[in-house]
Amino acid sequence: MKETIIFKKQRDLGAILSDTFKFIRLQWKPLFGLIIRIAGPALILLVLAYVFYMQSAFGAIGMANSNPLFISGADFGVTMILALLLILLTGIVYYALMYGTVMYAIQSYIKNNGTIVKEEVTTNIRHNFWGLLGTSTLIMLMIAAGAVFCVLPGIYFGVVLASTFAVFAFEKRGVTDSISQSFNLIKGEWWITFATLLVIGLLYYLIMFIFQVPQYIYFFIKMFTVAQTATVDPASLFDWGYIALNALALIAQYLLYAVVVITTGFIYFNLNEKKNFTGTIETIERLGERDV
Repeated sequence: MKETIIFKKQRDLGAILSDTFKFIRLQWKPLFGLIIRIAGPALILLVLAYVFYMQSAFGAIGMANSNPLFISGADFGVTMILALLLILLTGIVYYALMYGTVMYAIQSYIKNNGTIVKEEVTTNIRHNFWGLLGTSTLIMLMIAAGAVFCVLPGIYFGVVLASTFAVFAFEKRGVTDSISQSFNLIKGEWWITFATLLVIGLLYYLIMFIFQVPQYIYFFIKMFTVAQTATVDPASLFDWGYIALNALALIAQYLLYAVVVITTGFIYFNLNEKKNFTGTIETIERLGERDV
């Protein structure tokens, strides 16, 4: 018998975390295949934007003279602003596609009793791309605004808006209506949602650190090697090898963020079930149909 996960039910923190990794174990191949296929191009652009930012930053502190990898810091202000804008824009697009892919994959999984139909996911992404992009933009602006005025409002909005993409996908609401519904769902459940996101966030960063280890090892080896020479050139520490390893670590970091995204899907169903008993009602209706 095929092992499936029931999404539409209440879960405590432990159940949300365990079912998140269970879903990945059962569906990692079609899920990550879709993420790479749909969000992959935006991810490559995002990583290239980070590389451009690194080159601009190192060039600005005078390393461009000794290492051709770095962009001259003569026009530091222009290049840094351009690099940051590219990171912002590609990040918004990537997260829109990442969240959309995961949410519509879960929707397809529920609809087809434990099977993700790739055509359904790609069709939903295509039809709802601008809505996903608008949701991603507003969420980022709200969290950024909260963080600028004070860190705590940024954290508060981050927790509240964690389920917005799920509301958009599963309830087929508009962008602003999805955000409003996220505020309704979180009432009385903010702290447990925060605790869940905090734990999955710590696990995510622990996993991510593993993929950064080669980058750190390479850097320290280079630093030790450079220290043996008569003249220490800081630019030699950040060569193509370091940049390539850093780029690979970034790709792993953004792909693995799917773990957090899946968790937000389970959080949505938990909150929705507590407020609206949707899964319970559907179960009762199915039992009634069988009796008839």
